[in-house]
Amino acid sequence: MVAQKVADASSFRASELDTRDSISSATTPGFRHFFGTPAPSQRFRAFGIDPLESPSHHAKLRGLMHRLSRRMDAAIKWPSHQVRSLEHWENPSIPSGYTYLLQFIAHDLVHSAIPLSVAGGLGRGTTNARRTPLRLETLYGSGPVGSPHIYALDAPSDDRRTKLRLGRMRWKEKQSASGCPFRDIARTPAENVTGIDRSIAGVRVALTEALVADPRNDDHAVMSQLTALFALLHNGLVDIIRRREGNAGPNGQFGAAYKRFLCARGALTAIYHNIIRNDLMRRVIHPAIYASYCGPAPQFIDRTDLARKAAIGNWEIPLEFSHGAFRFGHAMVRPEYQINDLSLHDLNNTLEKSSVNDPANMPLDETWMVQWSRFFEINGSTPNFSRRIGPHLSDGLGNDQIFPAFDETERVGLLYRDLLGAGLAGMWSVDSLIAAVGNRGPNFIAMSRLLEDRDYRVNELREWLSAGRAYGALTDDDIETLSNDPPLPFFILFEAMQQTKGLQLGLLGSIIVSEVIFGALSSDPQSACGGSLADQLDLVAREFYLTNVLQDIPEISNMAQLVELTTEIAELRQAVPAFL
Repeated sequence: MVAQKVADASSFRASELDTRDSISSATTPGFRHFFGTPAPSQRFRAFGIDPLESPSHHAKLRGLMHRLSRRMDAAIKWPSHQVRSLEHWENPSIPSGYTYLLQFIAHDLVHSAIPLSVAGGLGRGTTNARRTPLRLETLYGSGPVGSPHIYALDAPSDDRRTKLRLGRMRWKEKQSASGCPFRDIARTPAENVTGIDRSIAGVRVALTEALVADPRNDDHAVMSQLTALFALLHNGLVDIIRRREGNAGPNGQFGAAYKRFLCARGALTAIYHNIIRNDLMRRVIHPAIYASYCGPAPQFIDRTDLARKAAIGNWEIPLEFSHGAFRFGHAMVRPEYQINDLSLHDLNNTLEKSSVNDPANMPLDETWMVQWSRFFEINGSTPNFSRRIGPHLSDGLGNDQIFPAFDETERVGLLYRDLLGAGLAGMWSVDSLIAAVGNRGPNFIAMSRLLEDRDYRVNELREWLSAGRAYGALTDDDIETLSNDPPLPFFILFEAMQQTKGLQLGLLGSIIVSEVIFGALSSDPQSACGGSLADQLDLVAREFYLTNVLQDIPEISNMAQLVELTTEIAELRQAVPAFL
């Protein structure tokens, strides 16, 4: 779920995907490779054959990834926790809200029209549209002028727009009242336009259109609620700025509104970056790697002049991150969620709750209003914890309605898509990637026997693959090719299981993720300058105003503090259902 879900993927059949032509080894716009494009001898191979050079071999690749995904259906026998109330598969280090913050970040880094697994190769609608990473484009789109549908009008007599649209929740058993709080993303019916009306005649109008900048932010109920959380905070920041900015005069209304919007956006971006750096990454990255990258001047081993490229809107994301290491978030998804005091929902129900899949039951009702202390540790709360990171996904991610089959394997689910997409991307093989990292940062590789000792690595993979033959019907040839040349997203999960018992990423996964996330943060001059959040907010405010209109914003370095601030400024402390 961290990566992009296929919209209406059932319309794509294998016969419609032309994979007969040779696929270029060059990357598609918006993507690149770590350390430059790998030579053919450095790329991932299946049965010794490079998928990029042999499209006729794709059927064998699909079969192999199908069988590997079946092997990964086997539940992992995790060690028990000292706290007996926890399930063995739960990760008390990472509350489940971070699973969806990772998905939100993925949307802020990658936006392609068609997933690589469905497209069948690079360049077929797989261009990455993101060119300025981690600037909240997934929330703000192109701003009030470029994306007016996601912004609310400030006044009835003019076209100023500074706040993000929100929608009222509904009550399941009664009509929504005017006092019903704005706690859902904005949704609307498609009226007086062509297309199928999905309303229930005489009962309910279908709200098929989610008014958000990135449609993936309505992939499911938790994702849309997280988007609404960020929108509520933006709107609250606008109010804070408005109260301190003074009277701009009748001729300065539009200019004042534009400055107010930009200041609020800059403030929320600074808060977002502070949380990524000091909260999220600290939780998911191996501690030794985090210590190497979290400081003000990390020594990147994949230097491609990130700051310059981002400044001119030409930033590119490595495929080894987008289609490899960052897929780890899918393994963190729980089988069910306690949404609030009123309701427990299983994953299938959660995934299906969107304007695309269930428009006649929108907006979200009270059973879907997220109580954020269930997703982050707030005032001593015990939240839903994420799953440990390893080569196994919750059954709900095999939902055949959300992730239907699209090729001759008839394999449904997200896991197969992750594996196949990685196989088609022309990425560095695990061995070559380890060697390249070792050449630039040998101290990293020396910390891990799994990375440093190839014979040990191959044997560990072989033993794990052999232990679950009954699930995937893996042949001896399958096991040997996967042990010697594992697809990157699988290896990142396997490494986390072996090195950290699934509590964080392993060393290689941590290096790839840190290079991209901390690299993206370093490309933003405001974030790269370091200093406290208060210092950064002061810089943001003084870019637009003579005084620091953001001086009352407290230090926010984690998601719990973000939720608490939002609760206060949106006046939701007494909300029903509970917000906090």
